[in-house]
Amino acid sequence: MAANTQPRYTDFTTAFAAHPVSGDLARITDFDAITRSVRNLIMTDKYERLLDPKIGSNIRAMLFEPMDGTTAASLTSYIQETIRNYEPRANLMQVQVVPDYDNNQYSVTIIFGVTFSEQTAQIDLFLERIR
Repeated sequence: MAANTQPRYTDFTTAFAAHPVSGDLARITDFDAITRSVRNLIMTDKYERLLDPKIGSNIRAMLFEPMDGTTAASLTSYIQETIRNYEPRANLMQVQVVPDYDNNQYSVTIIFGVTFSEQTAQIDLFLERIR
């Protein structure tokens, strides 16, 4: 019996680029699609999506709070809540938020597994205020 080679999950690339051979929109699949989804959820504010305004985290508002351990803990909580509520394909393992006082930003590491595989993914982000 042949292994199922059909992707479980597909998504368009953020650039909406054309596939070089078929000319259709290029896609990302499975593991890459879930990783992109987690990143997009974290970087989306609540009320930013018109059809579902509750989706997203509220981390941008937290970036204007004093940079300390309490704010880092709040950011960690927001990220965990967002992933658990809106991305059922990701099994969250760890979220680490560390203030970088010298650069006025937070270093964020998110580690998660995917439901259909033994693979784990790590997303590294820097969160900083935009004026």
